[in-house]
Order: sequence, then C-alpha cells, then structure tokens
Amino acid sequence: MQEYSQLINPSYNYKDRYEKAIIRPTKERKMNKFLIAVIVMALLLTSCNLPTGKTSTPSADIIATRVAATLAASGSPATTEPVEQSATATVTETQTPSATATATQTPTATSSPDDPKLTLGSPDFWFNSASSGDPFGVIGNPYSDQSVTISNQVGGLTFVSKTINGGKRWRLTSPTPTNFYLEGTFSVVTCSGHDNYGLVMRVPTYNDSLGYYIGLSCDGNYIVDRLDNNGEGINLISWTQDTHINTGENQVNRLGVMLIDNTFKLYINGAFVTEFTDDAIPNKGHVGAYVSARGKENFTVVLQELLEWDK
Repeated sequence: MQEYSQLINPSYNYKDRYEKAIIRPTKERKMNKFLIAVIVMALLLTSCNLPTGKTSTPSADIIATRVAATLAASGSPATTEPVEQSATATVTETQTPSATATATQTPTATSSPDDPKLTLGSPDFWFNSASSGDPFGVIGNPYSDQSVTISNQVGGLTFVSKTINGGKRWRLTSPTPTNFYLEGTFSVVTCSGHDNYGLVMRVPTYNDSLGYYIGLSCDGNYIVDRLDNNGEGINLISWTQDTHINTGENQVNRLGVMLIDNTFKLYINGAFVTEFTDDAIPNKGHVGAYVSARGKENFTVVLQELLEWDK
C-alpha cells in the first residue's frame, strides 16, 4: 500500500494535467478545423475571379512576332513566297528628247484604210473581261499601295489612282515578244486634263521599270516615253493633240503599237497616227498597261481588252 501511495502524489493536479493533455488539444483541433474552413471559403471566393475557359486569340502581329522569334532561335531562315511582279513604280518624267530617237509626226492624223486588228487574224495572246485565267495575277488578290489600286473587275483590269503625282503605275503580263502588234482597249471612267493611260512594252523583267510607255490623255493627246531602270524618263514624243482620241470621261479608246525591231507605228482607234524609231531597248520584254494621274485623284481606267500578235 505504501508503495502504491508513493506512486500517487496526492498534491499533483491530475485534472489540470488531463485538460492540458486532452481537452486543450481538442480545442486546438477545433480551431484548426475552423481555420481550414476559412481558408477553403477564401479559395472558393477567389476562384470567381479566375479566367474562364474562353481564351483570347493572339493577334496576327503577335503570332508573326512569335514565329519570327522561333525561327531566329532555331537558326532557320524565314522564307516567303516569291512575288511574280512588283506591279508598279513611281517614275520621274522629263521632257528631254533622246539623242538616238527620231519621231515622224503627222500634224493631222490620217485614218488608215487597214486597221491592223482586222488583218492579223487570231492573236497569240489575249485578255478581256470574258476570258478565263488570270494573266495579271490580281484575281482575288488586288494590288494596292499609297498611289493606286489595281484589280480584276467584271469589266476588265481596273486602275484607280489615289494621288496626283505624275508617276506611272503599271501591270505586266507574261508574254515577252520582240516584234509584235499590241493593242489595248481602254474604258475611261473618270479623268481630267493630262491624266493618261496606255501600253507598256519591252520591259525585261517584272521588277524593271525599263521599257516603252505609250499613252493617251483625257484631254486628247498622245505621249511616248522611255524609262530607264532608275525610273528616269526620256520623252520621245511630247504631248501631241490628235482628233482620233475620244476625250473626256465615259469614253472608250483603242490604242495599238506595231513594233518591228526599232520602228514603232502608233494607231488610235484603228487609224495610223505616227511613226518613230528608237533602238535603246532592242531585246524582248513583257507587255502590259499603265496609268498616270495628273489631274484627278480618283482617275479610273478599265483595260477591257489586251491583244498581242507576234510578228
């Protein structure tokens, strides 16, 4: 009994020990559960501000930047599809005649009894509003810059100028003849003064400005220029009035050029107008059409038909 009494200390507060060991930890667990519940509620409330499942799509600029960065990091070169032609260029026209060019002009145009179009048979190349194919490369992909828009419309190849700057804007097609008769039919929608349009020939490549540019103006003049690869113009025939040109807006004109070696013959609406020679560009080259706005900002011309006969 004595040994047992030694094991139990009457003065020791067993109840207080029990509460410390059992009761207080139980209160702490309840407090922990309460804190956990508070934290869970906070998380639930915070989740209301999280992004939804719908995410925004990066802009094209961002995507392009990322692609470029990826290519740069990998060391792979970025590639682009080749562009068939640059389509247009701004050129400076001068009124200085070429030393090698000679022009024989008729003060009064005489009608030719033999319109070349009527005697040459079927053309080797043709484009018109009803033809199939895309010889100018703009169907579904119009060309546009700060100065012009070129598109394929129901009526034909449509040029709409945006500015008045005197520069030439052109579009070429695939044939590269040396000697030929080339004829374009142009519908003039809106124009003023020296707004001019016409044919381009002997342009070596799609990226060159080098070539001959023969045109008609809204006020009834024709003009002939030769451009070099720097866009500098040599005026071979200055503005020349001709009664065969239908003047003003809402008019249609046919312009034809017979080019054999270095000799050019100019036809307007089937009538022979003038002849001149120039041997600066003897080689074959692309043909096409151009416009040059000099009077009206929205100068608009439609190339209804382009025909070419090899000679």
